[in-house]
Amino acid sequence: MSFQPLQDPAPDKSRIADLGLLVIRLLSAATFVYYQLASQLGRAFKHVWDGTDWELAAQLAERGLPVPGIVAAVAVALLAATLLGVALGFFTRFNALVFALLTGFVLISAIILSPTLNPQALALYLTVFAGFACGGGGRLSLDHLLAGRRVRREAA
Repeated sequence: MSFQPLQDPAPDKSRIADLGLLVIRLLSAATFVYYQLASQLGRAFKHVWDGTDWELAAQLAERGLPVPGIVAAVAVALLAATLLGVALGFFTRFNALVFALLTGFVLISAIILSPTLNPQALALYLTVFAGFACGGGGRLSLDHLLAGRRVRREAA
């Protein structure tokens, strides 16, 4: 995926929309990590290293997925990596798309990640990250910074 700058129709306009996108990116990623992902990361670590039982792996086994322990650990790691990418604005569209697909799978298959994650919260996360997948991270992201560097390098 190559970095391409977006055409800016009004370069002098206020950048409050980009600040808003940054705040939404950071807050939505931080909220998901704090309320849902942090506990699953700890459980994944204990499952992989200590061999303790993990209810997420058991839920995936009930749905007939092969090697549910590995699939659960990879899914949690992928959730963490995509959230980090969205928060930093690095490959924002791709990371947000992968996160939205994983969130959609959790919503459709009725997997319980945490007691506080209800279908309404999942639908909200799905909507926010689908929006980032369609619109990108804005000018206050690493994507925009890298695209600008590439344009300056090609112009020189």
